[in-house]
Amino acid sequence: MRIIYFDIDSLRPDHLGCYGYGRPTSPAIDEIAAQGMRFDRYYCADSPCMPSRHGWITGRFGINNGVVTHGGPASKLQILEQRYGGPDERNQLVQRKLRQNGYDTVCFSNFPTRHCATWFGLGWSEFHSPNLKTGSETADEVNEAVLRWISANGGRDDFFLYINYWDPHRVYEAPRDWFDRMAAHPAASDWPDDDAIDRHQDIDGWFTASHLFPGDRPSPTPNMPDAIGNTGDLNHMVTGYDAEILYTDHHVQQVLDALGDLDDTAVIISADHGEAMGEHGIYGDHVCADECIHRIPLIIKWPGITKPGAASDDLLYNVDLSATLIDLAGGEVPEYYDGRSFAGGLATGNCRLHDYLVWGHGLYTLQRAVRTPDHLMVRTYDDFGYRFDPVALYDMRNDPYQTRNLAEDQPENLHSMDHYLSEWLHEQRVKPYAIPDPMEVEWRERQAT
Repeated sequence: MRIIYFDIDSLRPDHLGCYGYGRPTSPAIDEIAAQGMRFDRYYCADSPCMPSRHGWITGRFGINNGVVTHGGPASKLQILEQRYGGPDERNQLVQRKLRQNGYDTVCFSNFPTRHCATWFGLGWSEFHSPNLKTGSETADEVNEAVLRWISANGGRDDFFLYINYWDPHRVYEAPRDWFDRMAAHPAASDWPDDDAIDRHQDIDGWFTASHLFPGDRPSPTPNMPDAIGNTGDLNHMVTGYDAEILYTDHHVQQVLDALGDLDDTAVIISADHGEAMGEHGIYGDHVCADECIHRIPLIIKWPGITKPGAASDDLLYNVDLSATLIDLAGGEVPEYYDGRSFAGGLATGNCRLHDYLVWGHGLYTLQRAVRTPDHLMVRTYDDFGYRFDPVALYDMRNDPYQTRNLAEDQPENLHSMDHYLSEWLHEQRVKPYAIPDPMEVEWRERQAT
């Protein structure tokens, strides 16, 4: 069987039609969702790009693989190498585990070059860097290489094809006709409104309403405004983002068309993290351990297993997908994986593995968050100058944009959430592969400078 994995950078699920979005951003993705299963509460264990993708290839949380940020000591992957007869975890990377179980693993991505992420490029049967742009390559440029490969190899069987598109990540620079196509459709969100945007004007820092571009530079693209002063500016920026999704979706369809008959082809669509659209005053980047950053789409169409139009509402991590892929390929999930397989739930929708999730962000802020079905608690260890509350508690059913901190109003809920965080930290510290907490390492680095 062929397995195709589209990894679309910075893709928010709530900007896809299959997740209820009102604009036609994603017809190709929506069609795959209609044929398979949509996961509504799927989250990256660590953000942003570097921690998220290293979590996926290792099946481990950042606290256990060492990667919680983009540079310095806390961005170095720490896995055991074979010494004195011990395990060789280099063989446990998900791309190698799939190879061990009969799949050629083929990667099209500039991510390792973009982030000096050497480990991500190891262990594939084939690794292709689509061009030399290292991060600003367009889906058209990626597909130039991908479609050439499919033309020569698409008739083969038993391959895992990983395709990484960058486009929805800011800065939004889709060709103008794609922007115009999206602008023809009304904005699909009623938040933030003008009152919220007005309150955001006093927030300092990168990617905020008054400082949309670092250094208060003007926008480098007509698809984004210079700043966010009102809902007109917001709609301009959101239209630029939605145009990127539509542009990428078009190129997803190109790949699916080139593959031909998909009856015996598994298709997976996901992302590394999301993109803020006003949450906590951040516009168009990833600054916090927010819901909007950690919640990512997951759509799986797996022949003979998933049912058309199915959905799961269970809490899952992206490291669980690593374990699931190995399980579906007939392999044994490594004992050192934090991820757990939900392969057994693909047919039923019952994928319950976790009562709560813990995730972290380490690039700008240093934060860890606890997510239950109803609440989100965020602890801030370094606010990066944004003046975030040291601890915040949100009612996610009634306040999905996290506008009201309930920490003082609901001390019992806060205590329960804090207990989950302490419990999770203890579980990680007693694991046989425990390492010094890289978030603490990053915090000490910051204090020293």
